[in-house]
Amino acid sequence: MPSQLEELVDCWMAWGGIDPETRPDPEVLAAGFGDGAVRPGASPGAIAGWENRHGFRLPPGLRAWLLLSDGLHRDAPLIHPISAIGPMILFGRMDDLLIQPESWFELGNPNIETVCIDLAYRWPGGGCPIFVSGDEEADAKPRIIARSFEEWFLRLLGEGGREYWTGPDFQSLGTPWEAHRRYTPPPDLPERIRPFAAEVRPLVGSGVDEREIAVRTGLTHDEVEAIIRHLQHVPPKLASP
Repeated sequence: MPSQLEELVDCWMAWGGIDPETRPDPEVLAAGFGDGAVRPGASPGAIAGWENRHGFRLPPGLRAWLLLSDGLHRDAPLIHPISAIGPMILFGRMDDLLIQPESWFELGNPNIETVCIDLAYRWPGGGCPIFVSGDEEADAKPRIIARSFEEWFLRLLGEGGREYWTGPDFQSLGTPWEAHRRYTPPPDLPERIRPFAAEVRPLVGSGVDEREIAVRTGLTHDEVEAIIRHLQHVPPKLASP
């Protein structure tokens, strides 16, 4: 008799028109996941409310899964319930990143590194990329592990929930910040505060914190943050007025 997880995966694949040949092995699913792997589905209203609060739309594959099961659990949450999906916390340093993009969300927390999704863009030929947060104590760097939720989810299921991206032979798709800058436009910088970019840049480069920059320039904290988000995204010659 098929397990509840197996039945829900079949429904998810049918809804998404996913090739049946990629269906995870039922024996692998049974061995990797216990009875508590799935939950009652989230309501459409809960998902719509999340999207309205955060200003981003979830990719179809993730939305479809949450409607079937509000999360996915093994020893820890591989996918959080919709109420627990929120802005990620970065545990590994990324070059040139001062303030993380607002489109980065923690999708799950299976072990040392959190699994995250960037909702700002679609990977060429894929969907919203999946990446891990990195962990400085474990000497693990943030890295992209799948081109879309569907790609990540199918392989995760096919591995019985194993964190396959931690293996020594796994090849990442690059760093999330580098890809974000490549595939998304720089954040808008209102014309009124654009002239301050040239003044803020050297202060940021000298390590002056945002509050002190606000005091020195007479800008609000939100205005300073907007300038920093813009500066870190574009080359210096484009950031100045």
